[in-house]
Amino acid sequence: MIGKIFCILTSSSFAFALVSGKMNELSAAVLSGAADAAALCISTLGVMCLWSGVIGVFDGVGVTALIAKVVRPILKYIYPTAHKTGVGIDEIAANFAANLLGLGNAALPFGLSAMEKLSELEKKYPDSHDMLTFAVMNTVPFQAFPTTLIALREAAGSQNPYDIILPIYLCSFATIIFAALVCRLCAAAKKTKRHG
Repeated sequence: MIGKIFCILTSSSFAFALVSGKMNELSAAVLSGAADAAALCISTLGVMCLWSGVIGVFDGVGVTALIAKVVRPILKYIYPTAHKTGVGIDEIAANFAANLLGLGNAALPFGLSAMEKLSELEKKYPDSHDMLTFAVMNTVPFQAFPTTLIALREAAGSQNPYDIILPIYLCSFATIIFAALVCRLCAAAKKTKRHG
């Protein structure tokens, strides 16, 4: 789908530039955009490597497992059926911990495994909303270290690239709470529809 959208955008840009006689401007924009993208990648590479290394060390010494253990009791309120049955709750906790540390590559296998188990759980418990909640929560995972944004701000020449951390935390918490409430409302509507 993304390939189709990209194809439409580039084709329409080329067509409009051809019709309006601005092919020189289009060529200049393509070249400068490619150069800017390469410069941005190189300038953020050092910061990204640093944070990836730090977070990798955290994961290696067991911080991810410790966080998963700590958040497991909290997750019972967000995923009540998974907690009650014990199905998928360990994978959900590990996914949450990996996302918290910004380990997207490590979070993905846990997320896929949790989704498979929650899918099976939903067949046994049709009133469960854990799978919906997990899918929504993974679109807005809380990150303790928003490394990508910090690296982009540093590359753009920000004097205080870390100033965004508190607003990001506040927005993340608000979004997670809102997402959990919406999931609960959807689950209540689904339950009412099934039994009403």
